[in-house]
Amino acid sequence: MKLNTFTGQSIPAVERFLAITGVEKSSPTYTTLVTILRRFARLPYENLSKIIKFNHNWETDHFRFPEEVIEDHERYRLGGTCFSLTFYLKTILDYLGYQTNFLMADMRSGENTHCALILNQDDREYLIDPGYLLFEPLELSKTPNPGAYLAEETETNRLALWTSNGKQLKKRYTFTKTATNIEQFFSHWENSFHLMTMHGICLSRRDERGFVYLHNHFIKREGDDIIFKGKFTEEIAEVARKYFEIPAEIVRKAELALRENLHYDKELGFTVPHWVK
Repeated sequence: MKLNTFTGQSIPAVERFLAITGVEKSSPTYTTLVTILRRFARLPYENLSKIIKFNHNWETDHFRFPEEVIEDHERYRLGGTCFSLTFYLKTILDYLGYQTNFLMADMRSGENTHCALILNQDDREYLIDPGYLLFEPLELSKTPNPGAYLAEETETNRLALWTSNGKQLKKRYTFTKTATNIEQFFSHWENSFHLMTMHGICLSRRDERGFVYLHNHFIKREGDDIIFKGKFTEEIAEVARKYFEIPAEIVRKAELALRENLHYDKELGFTVPHWVK
């Protein structure tokens, strides 16, 4: 299986991204890289599209490739989860001449449950992570960066990503710099449809104005030196529409699909929430 087979098919989606975001095709410089990441961060992290695509496509044809991601973004303001976002971003960066490799990371939920990219630029290595909406590269040999930094864990010979809101540090995941090939990446992507991250509705967006995170009936907002977090009683669809501009009917469709998906997972023997009977 060759990566070029898939990325080559996605060139129209790359060119569409460049057109709608105003990124010009140029030599692969660090400055251009930062611009690309900031523009790409307009695509939110959300699992609505993944839940809907998986529904009744349980066996095959449930990956969302770049052409579907950008089309859904233009129509519904959707984005994707770490796998679809990372694959799309790699396609864009490779098209523009950057050197990138897939990277798998371990989270509290398990091994190889998150993905990102390692990028080589001017003899330096950077972590590129659209799934955590980092819109600046993190150099692997340098700390800190505003809002995020990497720390070496000598006992396990791994690197850990930590993020900060100015008041609290939080460990996100650990990884090694070992590249992941396309077969392994697709295998982990397939496994991700049965992870805990698919047990509820989740969206997040980070930009110059701040950060918004929504998980079921919990919301967290950071920005303008204000931090708010707590539960809400309004319909999830209406709150998602307010903060992410995603049509309420898309959220409601995902909620219905989620229930069916979890019952399917239960029949297969996967761990599901206790309310799934």
